[in-house]
Formats: sequence, C-alpha cells, structure tokens
Amino acid sequence: MKILWAFLALVAPCLGACQLPTNIATKNVDSLRSAQDTCLRENVAQFDDRTSDARQVGRFVAMSCTVQTEKLVQYAVPYATRQEYAAFQSDAAARAAGYVVSSRGAAS
Repeated sequence: MKILWAFLALVAPCLGACQLPTNIATKNVDSLRSAQDTCLRENVAQFDDRTSDARQVGRFVAMSCTVQTEKLVQYAVPYATRQEYAAFQSDAAARAAGYVVSSRGAAS
C-alpha cells in the first residue's frame, strides 16, 4: 500500500503538468479567435452599404480577414484539409453576417 501511495505522490504532479500544454494551446486558440473576431467587427463598416444581403456582406468581410482565419486554422488544425479550411471560412462568414445584422440594428 505504501508503494501505491508513493507512486501516486510521484505521478500526480506529472499529470497536472500534462495539462499545461493543453491550457496554453486553448489560450492561443482563444487569442487567435479573438483577433479574427476583432477583424470581422472592424471591417463590417467598410463593406456594408446597408442595402445588400447581410450574408453576402458577411462573406466579403470574412474574405478581408483571411489572414486571421488562416492563422487560426493553422494553429487549431495544423494539417487542415480543404473541407476543414472551408468550414472555418464559412464560420467566419456566418459570424461576420451576424455582426452586419447587429451593426444595422444599432444604427437604426
């Protein structure tokens, strides 16, 4: 029984340390996602003419933030397939469309 406790005492700190890279990775992904969101929000005014379809404007806004999206994809999915990249781009366009709708509502 003493051997088991000694083993657990040695292994427990290692298990906690194993979580550290995951926590750092999560913070990095969150930081990259935040940078992408900032880009999306800041570029809405540049592309929104207030008459075009919000989804179309969202696609243009998302394309203007391709650099941030690519950084996010490369970090989150290092060897992303075309479908995975397209999913990230589609998500960015959908979120940008939401920002377009929000900005139009705030301006009214």
